[in-house]
Amino acid sequence: MQASALTILLAVLVGCGTTRMSDSKRTATEQLLVSQAIDRAVMRIDVRPLAGRKVFLETAFMDDVEDGKYLESAMRHQLMATGCLLAKDRDAAEVVVEARAGAVGTDRSSVLLGIPATSVTLKGNETSTPELVLAKRSEQRGVAKLSVYAYERESGQPVWQSGEEHVASHARDRWLFGAGPWQDGEIHDEPAFAGRAIHKRNAKAVSDVVAQDPAALAGMVDLSKPKVFAGLPAGGDATPRPPTAIADQRPVDLPTVR
Repeated sequence: MQASALTILLAVLVGCGTTRMSDSKRTATEQLLVSQAIDRAVMRIDVRPLAGRKVFLETAFMDDVEDGKYLESAMRHQLMATGCLLAKDRDAAEVVVEARAGAVGTDRSSVLLGIPATSVTLKGNETSTPELVLAKRSEQRGVAKLSVYAYERESGQPVWQSGEEHVASHARDRWLFGAGPWQDGEIHDEPAFAGRAIHKRNAKAVSDVVAQDPAALAGMVDLSKPKVFAGLPAGGDATPRPPTAIADQRPVDLPTVR
């Protein structure tokens, strides 16, 4: 009787469950590397000479660019944040801004100290030996090379050009005696081990990163930080105005007031 009751209880308690897992076509690491390289390259383009003018962003030359839509949106954001007036169509613009991308993508490199995985065929049977690692490093880069220029829509006279901005973001994985990966790089907020943060950056490290921020170095708006833009008052005039001087936002050492 007790055995029957125990069997019934186990039958009630026993259960099973399944979890379906899938991967996107592109890894999150790849997308973060490319988008960060685009953001940093766009923030380094100083469009302040166009501030106050009504501009149209021409993106026909980026139709075949990977992540071209993201790049187009980032460029519009930069123009708007720097004080340009965005025209809905080309005929309504005073200045046409054309952007092109020489490269948007990723590449990878790796170094191994040890014995790599090897396939061996013995008597017609193929087998493989596992990787024996003393030390290993893998690095993936996201690269963006951008160039922008502007001209008067009606006359075709050149107005401004940005020059080339070539930026790369990195993600590094390291293994030591088979343990790892230790992860770091621009897309990681903190160094991590197997996906888990191992320590927080100290105040000095954070200040160093901020000091090297491309937007801070150029004195422009940092597109990665929150900001509220002042809107036009009710019935305000939205006609184009001549370029206005924009103060350099870089910190300045001032004497102490006594």
